Amino acid sequence: MSIRRMVWTLIALGLVAALLGAVSAQAQEVETTSESSGELQLVILHHNDGESQLVNASSSAPEYGGVARFASLVHQIRSEATDGGAAVITISSGDNFLSGPELSVSLGDDSPFYDALALNLIGYDALTIGNHEFDLGPDLLARFITETTTAPFISANLDFSGEPTLAALVEQGRIAPSTVVEKQGRRIGIIGATTPELTYISSPRNVAVMSNVAEIVQAEIDRLTGDGVDIIVLSTHLQALSAESDLAAELTGVDAIVAGGSGALLADDSTVLLPGDGDPYGPYPLTATLADGASVPIVTTPGDYTYVGQLILTVDVDGNVTAIDDTSGLRRAIGGEEADAVAPHPEVQAQVTEPVAAALAELAATPVGTTEVPLDGRRSPGIRTHETNQGNLLADALLWNGRRLAADFGVSEPAVALQNGGGIRNDSVIPVGPISLLETFNISPFGNLVTVIEDVSPAQMKVLLENAVSRVESSSGRFAQVAGLSFVYDPAGTPQEIGDDDTVTTEGSRVQSITLDDGTALVSDGAVVEGAPSIALVTLNFLANGGDQYLFGDGTRTHLGLTDQQSLAAYISDGLNGTIPAADYPEGGQARITTVAAEMEDMDDMTDTDEMADDMEGEELPATGAESHLLFIIAATLILAGLLLATTTRRNPKMA
Repeated sequence: MSIRRMVWTLIALGLVAALLGAVSAQAQEVETTSESSGELQLVILHHNDGESQLVNASSSAPEYGGVARFASLVHQIRSEATDGGAAVITISSGDNFLSGPELSVSLGDDSPFYDALALNLIGYDALTIGNHEFDLGPDLLARFITETTTAPFISANLDFSGEPTLAALVEQGRIAPSTVVEKQGRRIGIIGATTPELTYISSPRNVAVMSNVAEIVQAEIDRLTGDGVDIIVLSTHLQALSAESDLAAELTGVDAIVAGGSGALLADDSTVLLPGDGDPYGPYPLTATLADGASVPIVTTPGDYTYVGQLILTVDVDGNVTAIDDTSGLRRAIGGEEADAVAPHPEVQAQVTEPVAAALAELAATPVGTTEVPLDGRRSPGIRTHETNQGNLLADALLWNGRRLAADFGVSEPAVALQNGGGIRNDSVIPVGPISLLETFNISPFGNLVTVIEDVSPAQMKVLLENAVSRVESSSGRFAQVAGLSFVYDPAGTPQEIGDDDTVTTEGSRVQSITLDDGTALVSDGAVVEGAPSIALVTLNFLANGGDQYLFGDGTRTHLGLTDQQSLAAYISDGLNGTIPAADYPEGGQARITTVAAEMEDMDDMTDTDEMADDMEGEELPATGAESHLLFIIAATLILAGLLLATTTRRNPKMA
């Protein structure tokens, strides 16, 4: 190498070294500034709608879900994040237990509340109150909160002063509108909100539900930020992600929304899902717009302890979210031989899963009967959108039990039965074969009491069935399965609307005819038939008390001393002599409920989880400063290399 070429080479290398040194110094300065600025990596671990699914996701998927695997996964992710220097908070967004066979194991005289025990072993910073916590009344919720010792229960729009046991827990700080946790010197506020429809879909008794959620939540945001809390997480249980999006549009100052109640699956192409999960509702996270134009991420999980949600945020010194990490998303709780399998958490397995599983095995080993035909108990399309044979079976069970017990309780024999789709919970097609006692619990888990209501007028029957079909487009749980009558409705008609004072504010025009099985017409051509008789009706006490906005009027109500699950089991074993015949329960039903058109239009697309997919796509965040520095380094190095090559080539033509 010539002297001149060597000089040029050394000069070039020196320039590169100097440039790299300057960049290194700049990077060190940026790092120091970042540390002093208080920038925080915040990991929000979340789930919702655990609903007492303590053993596994389902009997047909024993390696999926289960609270013991879920607990292991939470502990694993939490440990990895804290070891990496992140701050971690853990949130449940409601429906922390659900009436059914698993919950029944906790209701014995000497039994622990297994759901509470599991949550204690997992560890939470906040637990939002959902609707199912009230299904068996405020007293059971009070017991659950008392036995769940690791975190406060939060909801800003519920007033517990009318329930002494819950009011006492408010005084103790166990129930609050919000909670503040401190992580790495930063104060993080977590605010709760519960669906305003609580009084219609559960049994809160004297708990007052305030519907002005946005106003109440904003006031809580302002109170917390006024106290120096600069990171705000909103944990909601509003039943539909569209509700969270609408709420966000009325708020400011929220950094993340963790939602519950919708059952929606949010996932990206890189997310490893449980086998059998369908197409995602949208990406993780969804993005909504606040009232001031700022963006806010919305996240949720499908529930049932099947996934842990992991939202990873970078938050600057002023409490602003500056980045959402690409590794945010769902982590599945799975066992077996899968690469991401987790072993059950040993304490949760021993203290929760094993005793509950043993009790369920005993129920599963107790036969009730057999079915000659598959029974359709799917949610949507299914028992919340149209007549199904399983829906007919439940309504027939109510009618059979109502008639056989009427004389014992001194009431008129009911002419018809009404069962709400929301009270049928197995969400599956039961195959031909044996039916166990456990299956009857899976179908009818709530322990609602069979109730006869006398003197229901034809006009009242029209109001009841108008309510049943008023929200069929959104697969509402108020959709009815019926026995003792048939009715025809027009989905294009005006839906009935009911105000907060339980009065009809908009009369419905959907129900066109109602005909009793003996041929008596109660409604014809959309009008009540003059001179048509009043009747006795059998239903569930939840509906008799106004649940799902059913307005039964002032007729006398009489409980018949058995639950919906007991009604179903007795009807199968005794009323049908242990066999559900295909001739009486054909697939597709028996035309008890029909529409004016030959078929409902596009009922397959009528679930809440289809409403927002087009307009709730995630937004890309701008490139970070680190990416810009890297591009600068590469550009500068390429320029110097080009200069060196050009100079060398000019000095030595043989290299051209």
